Amino acid sequence: MKNNRYSRLLGNSALFAIANLGTKLIQFLMVPLYTYALTVRQYGVVDLLLTTVTMLTPIVSLSVFDAVFRFSMDKDHDLSAIFSNGVLITLAGFLIVLIISPVNLLVRIPYYSYFLGILFFSAINSLLQNFAKSIGYVKQFAFSGFLNAVLVVLLNLLLLVVFKLGVVGYVYGILFASAGTAIYLAISIKAWKFIDLKKLKFKYCKKLLQYSAPLIPNSFSWWFTNDANRYFILFFVGAAGNGLYAVANKIPSILTVFFSIFTQAWQLSAVEEFESKDNGQFYSNIFNYLIFISSIGISGILIILKPFMQVYTSPSFYSSWHFAPFLLMAAVFANLSAFLGTVFIAAKKTGQILSTTVVGMLINLGLNLLLIPLLGVNGAGIGSGIGFLVVTIIRFRKSKQFVEIVVDKFLLINVTLVVALMISAELLVKETLMTIGLTSGLLIILIVLERSYVMEAGRGLRKIIQKVKGQ
Repeated sequence: MKNNRYSRLLGNSALFAIANLGTKLIQFLMVPLYTYALTVRQYGVVDLLLTTVTMLTPIVSLSVFDAVFRFSMDKDHDLSAIFSNGVLITLAGFLIVLIISPVNLLVRIPYYSYFLGILFFSAINSLLQNFAKSIGYVKQFAFSGFLNAVLVVLLNLLLLVVFKLGVVGYVYGILFASAGTAIYLAISIKAWKFIDLKKLKFKYCKKLLQYSAPLIPNSFSWWFTNDANRYFILFFVGAAGNGLYAVANKIPSILTVFFSIFTQAWQLSAVEEFESKDNGQFYSNIFNYLIFISSIGISGILIILKPFMQVYTSPSFYSSWHFAPFLLMAAVFANLSAFLGTVFIAAKKTGQILSTTVVGMLINLGLNLLLIPLLGVNGAGIGSGIGFLVVTIIRFRKSKQFVEIVVDKFLLINVTLVVALMISAELLVKETLMTIGLTSGLLIILIVLERSYVMEAGRGLRKIIQKVKGQ
């Protein structure tokens, strides 16, 4: 049983890795094209547009896709009732958006018609992806992300390079790629078979919304803690500063890619293993490995950060490397807090997810107002990092009501000291070769101190490779 739980987690991780690594690599490699095809200001504007879509998707859809995922995994589920009412709630939420759209005459969101289309397909894709994953269509779910990335690349190359449509071409590419992904998902899982109009009932809607309602403000608060920095940067620094921040934020996305792959598999395991008697040991082992692997990821990125940014971006975007170290820390704390959030999802205690996220949001808000005027763009990264750190600590304490997670203190101390020294070297040492030497030495020290984790991670990697070969 114990081996099976780790095998399932590794197997699902391997499957998601096959689809997602290619997807995220494609998206990452497209950034140089964007930085050459768009000005710093233009990139800042479209990044803000897509950030707004991310923020509004759970609000518009009432976050019902989370409820659809969770209840579809219950043994006594009625898939038709869950999915049908999930679709109803999603469409009703978007209808409300259309009704209040005249407000845009005052707000004046740029490219508003495209914005509405992207928002609609974002909500639909979230519903279809979560439903597909929960009912066992894992391969279709994984491939949908890869398909979306390929469509974005092809359309961007066509619209930005061939037709030179600039910002409009970029937005068109996102819109059509989202539409294509939704069509693929609907066909691949035969979504129409799960639609039953007779089961559109208030009791089902109420059941779904009771679960998802706390996640609506939670999603907004999470977005506010993670992405609202852009609005403060826009106000205090300007659109150019937001463009630099957007590029710098691509660096921690390397870590987020691997965490998102892991999370897709972990959500399934977290729910399946929640009722087991020794779930605390299972959760603890995974949490400690997550801390270790995250520290190795940060260390590797910091070693190559400066030379990489010289070739990754156009010269006008190179200075964005200054903002990456603190954003890397914010990403790690965000990932750790998200991991702990799965405890409350498995326990169906979504209210506690909301309360902890709100605390982080308020801290981030206060620090943004204080630090961005003083430190510029770096103030946003520091504020996010502290906000997510507080959320992680609070969730860790609250999670003990359901799962006894034990942290390896020796690991935590070593990781904290080494990563802090590496960030200091990155920011304070001007000579690139000396920075590489210092950060490389510190990474070696960390590996020696935590060699048991290195050996265990190696064994896990071999298992993942075997799983990938077997797919």
